[in-house]
Amino acid sequence: MSDLAKTLESIVGAEHLLAGGEARRYAVDDVMPGMAVFPGSVEQVSATLAACSKAKAAVIPWGGGAHMGLGGVPKKVDVVLALGRMNQVLDHEPGDMTSTVQAGTIVDDFQSRLGRHGQFLSLDPSGAARATIGGILAANASGPHRHRYGTARDLLIGLRVVHADGTVTKGGAKVVKNVTGYDMNKLYVGSLGTLGVIVEATFRLYPIPTTERTWVASFSTAAEAREVIGRILGSSLVPSAVELLNDTAAAEVARQLSPVSGLRGVLLAVAIASVPEAVEAQLRSAQTMAREASDALILEGAVHEAFWAAVRNFGPGEGAAMVLKASVLLTKVAEAIERGEHLAAQRGLRVAIISEAGTGILRYYFRGDDDADGLKRLAEVVDPLRLFAVEAKGSLVVLQAPPEVKAVVDVWGPAGKGFTLMRGLKEQFDPGHILSPGRFVGGL
Repeated sequence: MSDLAKTLESIVGAEHLLAGGEARRYAVDDVMPGMAVFPGSVEQVSATLAACSKAKAAVIPWGGGAHMGLGGVPKKVDVVLALGRMNQVLDHEPGDMTSTVQAGTIVDDFQSRLGRHGQFLSLDPSGAARATIGGILAANASGPHRHRYGTARDLLIGLRVVHADGTVTKGGAKVVKNVTGYDMNKLYVGSLGTLGVIVEATFRLYPIPTTERTWVASFSTAAEAREVIGRILGSSLVPSAVELLNDTAAAEVARQLSPVSGLRGVLLAVAIASVPEAVEAQLRSAQTMAREASDALILEGAVHEAFWAAVRNFGPGEGAAMVLKASVLLTKVAEAIERGEHLAAQRGLRVAIISEAGTGILRYYFRGDDDADGLKRLAEVVDPLRLFAVEAKGSLVVLQAPPEVKAVVDVWGPAGKGFTLMRGLKEQFDPGHILSPGRFVGGL
């Protein structure tokens, strides 16, 4: 490793390499890296990976660290490849509504740059003040806007990737167009850096809506809210987000926002974005569909923004914590919330649950005592909740958990019929298995 360190130092410069104890802050699930390197160009990323490949050194890509909790405990971490220096917007064509950006760019910084031209990237993941473009693509992270705009795979039109041997490939284009054949860009989204290191991405953009407001209503139970959600989704309304918060999550969000503090129980939030007249008309329609609601109010301006920031950036809190992400049929969302609450109560845990009720996505924030028994209780809820998700035609993954929990649960769940293809792609793209070893499905 000392020879590799000298080689990498010659590539990125001594001031852009940390070794030994200095690299401790870049530990992945408590696995300490031998060193962390900070390349400033695609050429330096290429040379770094070529050197690591030759030395058979395990490499973990690192953006802002916001989504490093996703994935299995790595088999080893020789080199952390941190891309924070690669943070430039390379191209923005407001007329075409596309932009090309380097992977180390902070999401919020990118949004600020686009906002000057009245446009935005419709991905709104958690931790956007820290998360990077490459990181959210590698983790396939999204947020409430997924309901209207889709995920990264729907917005990505071009990608530049450096492979394990240092080879640089580029796919897609700078304009939005339809082509036949397989879109290779989508292969890297959600692959957690196991197939290659994303260094640049080109996205389709959207105009910032003239007006966006949120209708928030409280219900006694998730089952009551389910009826209203069904009416809204079956209507002509076009929400930009539809979120359902269990009472624990709702109470924590309300503590941050005094206008919402008067609402009690399960909260349903529906955001509408359009011209003012259309927003007003759709909000009135939503209210007429909610006869089961105990109370309701409209959020706008700074309060609207603060509410959605609290939802996006909801955290598990102090102590032993675990975050799970499930996908289920839309008709099973309310039952999935109730199942999570029941499992938590059985094991003496606390759980806050936030669901993207229009897409069937749920995030469970479990909390327990920070001791061996608390960690054991956290681990015990994974399998039964995953079984429910699978029976509801979905899946469940662990987004974040202590290493002690990850060691005794399957972070990703059953690999399924596609695993043979996944393994074949891994062998083709990374035959030396140096990229994020052990982090992906089936230990890839």
